[in-house]
Amino acid sequence: MTSRINIALNKLNSKGIECGILLKPENIYYLTDFFPTSKAALILKENPILLVSRMDYQLAEESEVEVEVTENFGDKLNLKVKKVAVEKKYASIEFCEKHLKDKKIYDLNFIQEMRKLKDKGEIKTIKRAARITEGVIKTVEGELNGKLEREIAALAEYKIREKTELAFNAIVASDENSAIPHHQPGGKKITGKVIILDIGAKVNGYHSDITRTFFLDKEPELYPIVLEAQKAGIKECYAGNNVKNVDLATRKVIREYGYEDYFLHSTGHGIGLEIHEPPILHKKIDGTLEKGMVVTVEPGIYKDYGVRMEDMILVGSKAKLLTRMKKC
Repeated sequence: MTSRINIALNKLNSKGIECGILLKPENIYYLTDFFPTSKAALILKENPILLVSRMDYQLAEESEVEVEVTENFGDKLNLKVKKVAVEKKYASIEFCEKHLKDKKIYDLNFIQEMRKLKDKGEIKTIKRAARITEGVIKTVEGELNGKLEREIAALAEYKIREKTELAFNAIVASDENSAIPHHQPGGKKITGKVIILDIGAKVNGYHSDITRTFFLDKEPELYPIVLEAQKAGIKECYAGNNVKNVDLATRKVIREYGYEDYFLHSTGHGIGLEIHEPPILHKKIDGTLEKGMVVTVEPGIYKDYGVRMEDMILVGSKAKLLTRMKKC
């Protein structure tokens, strides 16, 4: 049985909870190294059982926990216990009413807390995803002029897929489109002064997320402001600091230049088995940065055009860049 499952079981026992039911694929993968492609459930108890559909049996059979194929999950979830923990942010009301109506329900939020802190293997995998992404960015940078946004997006995604999985659909936004943080690349020809490229690779389930802003001629006036803000935020990514201080630091720089109203999102987020996961780096969210967390720092200004820079940081006694921040 994996050490992560043992830790989870010990946490359940310490709370006096008899059983846990995991449905979220990322959480199942975190504990078992099996990522469901269909319906699945991990029953956390003294002898854990991984319930899978027939389609997933070959993928799941190498798991260190007992695997059982079932087409009727309801029968298997009829557990003779009084206290059950579920992922309250993932398990539906319908699921709880159908299968757990006579149980006292608790939250399995400690799995997400476990996932916040990356071990050496996870960090190595995230670094590999970042290196692949950076290599693709370097390739794509030389192809920008005269291409359509969707052509650059397709090229970036193809280059990532040559080596690994795609973390998310590429964002390519030029000129006025760059003022839209989540612009979907279209048929606009890239000939202007600013292009935002936001892409990521996924390796063994772990994501990377990097954004670069390019310019073909003159450097946009917002560019050095965003870089200054990002550097200020990165300095705050050390263990023991409040997560909101990262956002406050980037926002302070942008406010001093008079552009705070054009900073439309939080400064960053945790990253790992999901592209966006806790902690969220926002001025209104309290929490403590801990050694082993991996976060993004990605301030942006979106006015007549947009500029965003995003790098990935490993939290420790001081911030450690996992990506190579582009210098001004």
